[in-house]
Amino acid sequence: MKTNLKTVVYTAMAGIVFPAVASAQTTPTPAAKPATDATTLLSLGRYTEAKNLLRQAVQANPSMQTYFDAGYGYLRAGQPDSARIWFEKGVPMDEKRVPLNQTGVAITYLVQNNSAQADAQIKEVVDRSKGKNASILHRIGEAYTGYLTTEEGSFKPRYGTANPAKAIDFLNRAAERDKKNADIQLTLGDAYYLNKDAGTAVSRYESALELGMNPSRVYQRMGDIYWQGRNLNLAVENYKKAIEANPQYAPAYRQLAELYYLVNKYKEAANYTDQYIQVAGDNRPEMLLRSAQFHFLANDFQKAVDVINQNRAALGQNPIIHRIEGWAYSSLKQPEKAIESLQTFLQKAPEKSMPDDFKYLGRAYLTTESAEDDSLGVTFLERAAPADTSENLYSDIAKYYYRTKKHAQAVAALDSSIVHGFKADMQDLFRYGMSNYMLGFGRDSLGKLQRDTVRFAKADSALALAQAGSPDYAPTVLYRAKANYYAYTPQEAVMNGKAKEHFEKFISMIEGKEEDQKRYKNDLALAFKYLISYHELVTKDASARAEWLKKGLAMLPENKDLAKISDGPATEADAQ
Repeated sequence: MKTNLKTVVYTAMAGIVFPAVASAQTTPTPAAKPATDATTLLSLGRYTEAKNLLRQAVQANPSMQTYFDAGYGYLRAGQPDSARIWFEKGVPMDEKRVPLNQTGVAITYLVQNNSAQADAQIKEVVDRSKGKNASILHRIGEAYTGYLTTEEGSFKPRYGTANPAKAIDFLNRAAERDKKNADIQLTLGDAYYLNKDAGTAVSRYESALELGMNPSRVYQRMGDIYWQGRNLNLAVENYKKAIEANPQYAPAYRQLAELYYLVNKYKEAANYTDQYIQVAGDNRPEMLLRSAQFHFLANDFQKAVDVINQNRAALGQNPIIHRIEGWAYSSLKQPEKAIESLQTFLQKAPEKSMPDDFKYLGRAYLTTESAEDDSLGVTFLERAAPADTSENLYSDIAKYYYRTKKHAQAVAALDSSIVHGFKADMQDLFRYGMSNYMLGFGRDSLGKLQRDTVRFAKADSALALAQAGSPDYAPTVLYRAKANYYAYTPQEAVMNGKAKEHFEKFISMIEGKEEDQKRYKNDLALAFKYLISYHELVTKDASARAEWLKKGLAMLPENKDLAKISDGPATEADAQ
């Protein structure tokens, strides 16, 4: 279900519809240069790598700042208890008027909503620094923002304890002490954004840019703001500015990928994901899998398979790779590989199965050459169909049952299709009409024919709709005629004339078409006999009767029934 693949291909994806966004232009991907900067790694959500770098920095150069930075890494990763351990180790190295690590300890209590500890310790560090240290004020103000974090398109505080008013207060005090500090201006932008003042937020970001902040970082932040405000074209514009400023700035590639995913531009999403992986050197399994998923959503099924095959070792034992492979192989009409991959997935992770697994498995079985596999395939489709709101699997099911002459099941499948809100296409209508037509010929316990007028009426109604959509398809007209004919005894059918216009149209549609006349010779004979009898018994128009007889003999010169009619007077049996 490309279908609903936002909840299926990547189960964390939510189907959000945004306004149109300008399509991505292909951006030349610079040579890979893995990120080694902890700040960038933190912004990418690559917390394990960032923490490793920060720990190494402490080991190489233990200091007030390196201990704080190590604790800060854990704080940004959502691990305040671990962060506190590093801060506490750094407290003895704090300067008298710069209690940086003590501030870190206070912040860990703040984000844990431990007001008793946090308030007391924040007061203590502010008093100890005389309220004059811009760095201390900055770190406290930043903590009150809850640390805005960008992950998979979201832009929200890491912690639920954000207090925009207090953040703005501390940050403005910090800015007064250090008017040229770009980091403070950037954090002020975050605080104003949380305070629902996006205009001022962007102004603070622009100030950070003017003060020398990494332009790529600032443009990304502005892009994030515009994204949250649903001004997606400006978001794209700013992310691209970030890349123009520094083609190695990986976060912007990732944001573009996530934005394009959310507006259903999967080709662009896949393109920017691949560029992000190359620029960032980020070969984490989750990113490689995301690349495969986006390529699948973009209908580039072979690329999805290639990504998995080329990175199988890195992807490890994640069973989801077998799901994506199976879906892709099913779409590539490689049923054996699809079946193998999906069966492997279902064996390894049965608890993660979802309806689309059975959809693709069913389609794979239906494209094999085995009748037994066809039956198994439709069983899987029937399991998937009730949950699929984007693809009409009931139509596929009906097609199978119609082809195997199981008309009651075909009708039931198409009835379910309507119940589930799908609109029947021309083929559905034709099959519905034809299956009801076939079911119109019932038999009693003695094997005697019993006409089901309700079935014939349903057949005519469905075929009428199919005819409206495809007026030049002769079989539709023919079976409308036959449904109106066989619903009654021959004499009743002639007398009520319901089949007349359809027989006339059918004859006109294949007149002069030699191959069709051979194919439908029996149906043509029935049509001519019906029209001859109609003008004999209903209109009593001898001229019209003679004209239809003449035309019938011309088109079917070897038909014995028409020859017999031409040799003698008409009878009620002429139309049988």
